[in-house]
Amino acid sequence: MDAAEARRFIEAADARAEHAVTGSEGGRVVWRLFGAGPPLVLLHGGFGSWLHWLPMVERLEGRFRLLLPDMPGLGDSDPVPPDATPALLADRLAAGLAELAPAPAPIHVAGFSFGGLVAVHLARRLDAQLAGLVLVAGGGLGEERDAVDLRSRRPGMSEGEMRSVAAHNLKVFMIADPARVDALAVEIQHCNTRRRPELNSRVFSRTRDALGMLKAVKAPVGAVWGTRDPTVGEHLAERRRAVEAACPGALTAALPGCGHWIMQERPVELAAFLMRTFEPGTFGPATGGKHGGQPGP
Repeated sequence: MDAAEARRFIEAADARAEHAVTGSEGGRVVWRLFGAGPPLVLLHGGFGSWLHWLPMVERLEGRFRLLLPDMPGLGDSDPVPPDATPALLADRLAAGLAELAPAPAPIHVAGFSFGGLVAVHLARRLDAQLAGLVLVAGGGLGEERDAVDLRSRRPGMSEGEMRSVAAHNLKVFMIADPARVDALAVEIQHCNTRRRPELNSRVFSRTRDALGMLKAVKAPVGAVWGTRDPTVGEHLAERRRAVEAACPGALTAALPGCGHWIMQERPVELAAFLMRTFEPGTFGPATGGKHGGQPGP
């Protein structure tokens, strides 16, 4: 697949999705919906869009009704004020879900990176409607992370130069396996970083705010990381223990050799982990660690 084919793939996925817009002028949230079954909300990362989850759609849409928003302030959704917080994003998402998956329908939620922190806020708002929560390299679980040599776009760059920046940043921050930095991954990164959001998600991701809120979650909880994720670095074991202490019974796992963007790098194993959390027993018992090691296919 080259860049043109990657663009066509994204356009085709967008065309076959159902589109919904919730909220009013100035606070609208744009959603893509796929598949049928119990609702599963998939929240993307900071500086991202619904496209972060695109590599997983075909693996999950046969089992769930997928609801993929562009989170407030990101993607095609309306901007948020500079002082916006994850709580504001969760408020707008919860209001949208009241339209798209009204109570008492049970709702599963998975959040990636900064979206993991927003997912925990959303879980509190869903309360008894929450059927399960999975944090994928979730933010808000600790401030420690590796230093990363990220590059920025500059005015006047060509499309090729901007894609080179996207590929570099994927390799040093998002994806550990160079073979997974393919044309589709680069195109998604290129699309996601065209619009610079007002919200500085990294400030919120480098907190421990999610840990306190996890204590109140009654539904099944899972948390998964890659062992080569620079947002975790050498503190992976500490993060797992923190989640397990905040939420006894949580299913946690580490994917050896995987980076930050698990959906792109290890979609089969991530799908298995989601199923283990949401539908215990689907893939048999997890092994290794306190609750789970590497998810099986």
